[in-house]
Amino acid sequence: MVLTEPALRRSRTYSTLSRGFLYPVRGLLLALQGDGLVGALRATLPSEGISVAERVQAALDGPGDREAEYNALFGGQAVPCPLYETEYTGKHVWMQTQQMADIAGFYRAFGVDVPGERPDGLSTQLEFMGLLCMKEAVARAEGLIEQEVICREAQHKFLTEHLARWLPEVLKRMERMGVEGYYPELLRLTHWFVQEEVSQCRL
Repeated sequence: MVLTEPALRRSRTYSTLSRGFLYPVRGLLLALQGDGLVGALRATLPSEGISVAERVQAALDGPGDREAEYNALFGGQAVPCPLYETEYTGKHVWMQTQQMADIAGFYRAFGVDVPGERPDGLSTQLEFMGLLCMKEAVARAEGLIEQEVICREAQHKFLTEHLARWLPEVLKRMERMGVEGYYPELLRLTHWFVQEEVSQCRL
């Protein structure tokens, strides 16, 4: 199905990318493998992003243990490549606490609660952007201009103050590690999409 509403396409893209960074349990992998990941993105990404998504799908479907790869990159006590914003932007504990409170404030403003989860996680932030895009699409469909503007402004603010600010640092760290495979490719695609969102002024 081709989505014609831009905000809906963007919402689906963010949500699909978010799923890709969840812990790779068997059910999730089965849903994403084959044509699952790129199939979902093919209907939502700008055309120039499809080739990037295809590389992600090829890496996902290739040999290797995704759970072991996930744990090696993002797990353990000394995490090599954390998927949490404040690990890159908060030099001190008090800064991390302040930044996480700011992120949680965004969530609360739109009725989102993430009990038991850190608010600065990459998957959570991507899913939140997907929600904001969905709310924008609903507001537009119902002719609620003020709510639509609020959603668009929140997207811009959250991207520039959070996702687009720290995601390049994650990519730099992973590239310094010299790791290749599914997660580096997925991170490159996510970084490309976020930068595209900012540079094209779609918000």
